[in-house]
Amino acid sequence: MSSVDATLTEAAKARAAATAEAVQVRRYCSFWVGGHLFGIDILEVKEINAEIAFTPIFHAPGQVRGYVNIRGQIHLVIDPREPLGLPPEEKTDGKMLLIFKPSVAEASAMLVDRVGDIIEVPEDRIEDDADQKVPGQGGELATGVCKLDGQLMVVLNPRGFLSVAR
Repeated sequence: MSSVDATLTEAAKARAAATAEAVQVRRYCSFWVGGHLFGIDILEVKEINAEIAFTPIFHAPGQVRGYVNIRGQIHLVIDPREPLGLPPEEKTDGKMLLIFKPSVAEASAMLVDRVGDIIEVPEDRIEDDADQKVPGQGGELATGVCKLDGQLMVVLNPRGFLSVAR
């Protein structure tokens, strides 16, 4: 290989690295609630659990469905329907819990209809929700939207659901 070819190869590698560095990829845990696709940053999700036999908390706000004991730890169960402006649903058959990491909210989980895949999205494809008509309470719940193949995913901020529940 000549020195010119080696220089061109190094330049191509440098351009590829600069491009990859310029556009970061975000990973989201996708899920459905009320027929709508949502996503939460995968770094904020501790686990997904099918245990939904929760105990109701009387006189709690509408989005607080109760609490569940998972491996000896009590988790507050939040239903995102009311804060997102979706109709309530009492049925819990087939639903799942997204359990958040302690850094997001100590011992809390979100009740979802079904869980999808981990979706990788370049940051430049995520639109800020300031110009969008995204359900939620003034940007506390939805942080952006992302156009995927044939559907729209709303990116949620799980911390916003806890502040709305207070």
